[in-house]
Amino acid sequence: MNEQFLLFPIPECNKEPNKTDFPMGKPRVRSPVRNQIEFINSSLDDLITEDHQVRNIWYYINQMDLSLFFNKILSRSCNPGRPATDPKILLALWIYAIVEGIGSARVIDRYCGEHLAFKWLCGGVPVNYHTISDFRKNNSVEFDDLTTQIISRLIHKDLVSLKRVSQDGMRVRASAGTSSFRRKPTLKDALKVAKEQVAALREELDEDATACLNRKSAAKKRATEDHLQRVTEAVNEHTKSVTSLANSKKKHRKKLTEEEKAEIRTSTTDPTARKMKMNHGGFSPAYNFQLAVDTESKFIIGNYITNRGSDFGELSPMFNKLKERYKKTPQQFLVDQGYLHHQDIIKVQKSECKVYVNPKESAFKNTPQPGEDDQLTEWRVRMGLDEAKEIYKDRASNSEWANAGMRNRGLNRLLVRGMSCVSSVLNLHVLTHNILRSLKLGYSF
Repeated sequence: MNEQFLLFPIPECNKEPNKTDFPMGKPRVRSPVRNQIEFINSSLDDLITEDHQVRNIWYYINQMDLSLFFNKILSRSCNPGRPATDPKILLALWIYAIVEGIGSARVIDRYCGEHLAFKWLCGGVPVNYHTISDFRKNNSVEFDDLTTQIISRLIHKDLVSLKRVSQDGMRVRASAGTSSFRRKPTLKDALKVAKEQVAALREELDEDATACLNRKSAAKKRATEDHLQRVTEAVNEHTKSVTSLANSKKKHRKKLTEEEKAEIRTSTTDPTARKMKMNHGGFSPAYNFQLAVDTESKFIIGNYITNRGSDFGELSPMFNKLKERYKKTPQQFLVDQGYLHHQDIIKVQKSECKVYVNPKESAFKNTPQPGEDDQLTEWRVRMGLDEAKEIYKDRASNSEWANAGMRNRGLNRLLVRGMSCVSSVLNLHVLTHNILRSLKLGYSF
């Protein structure tokens, strides 16, 4: 190697030594020999230890009912076609990847060829990032069903009681930039340009019939049509945002002014994302993940996403989802001040569930107020008791703990766009949380 092209000169200790350099003899060290041929007499199963976590995850998934995944497979024994990849493999890959803090399908694809645990899960079955990504994107309902399946069985075995439930929201950064938000006039101009680009490209492909066979032309066509779809969705979402804000102001007997309407913006990158106040104090495009945790077992028993930046009004929807999902009513519901909505408290408590929310001390009165509902009076009196304050301490130790665990497993910034795909990511993280919790407590089907 010519030293004049080296960024760093070769150290003296790495150069060919002279006999006079080492009067006591040349140091003996172990240096790498990378062209040595080896024959390893072992199977892939022998390379993974018996107590490796990936084995526990695979064993747990094999006990679950995955019929919803298998019913979607078109390749059947009575029909021709290439066999599909086993859904158990793809689900286990995603669960183990989330445990390791990985949220990218391309990274999982690379690890399946480099890391023993991922190789062991594949077991010689070839996978690629398209298959891995599509599995996550297309099975949001199925992931949610698996969560219901786990919690329902634990309830049946009296391992989860739903006696006390804690709810909290978690804002996660969306896969969109702040600069991608546009006002209505700009969105209309962008929509017009996108339509012209698609029309010009289609006309170009019609003139050359073989152009559609060109991979570059096909990719350009997909990108142009995808851009048109996102801009169209952004225009529709802008209309929804205007209607939502107008309805919100109407509840407070106010009208939406033209100036306020003109300031409403929507992202052309991820139209369903909204700007929200984040933990760092600034505003960023994000989604609001709502999580309900059983305080006794610390399992996440309910979840959904919303693009509203506030938790106000989210108590009643979560409560109704839990009742519908498990056919059982929680006895106590713990939420923070952001959920303090009197109508929600009245609705939930009429279903024989006590709400525990610590109101602002300056505005709180633990005595009956004239003209208010009996349920609010009951809540006011209860929150003034020391017993209620002790119960309320369970909220932070459960909801905040569950949120922190999901963030530690990589749920800090989304890599997918759209409400459906984001919902899939949340459902996978919730499923991973519950599987890890089951394994830790020694629960199995």
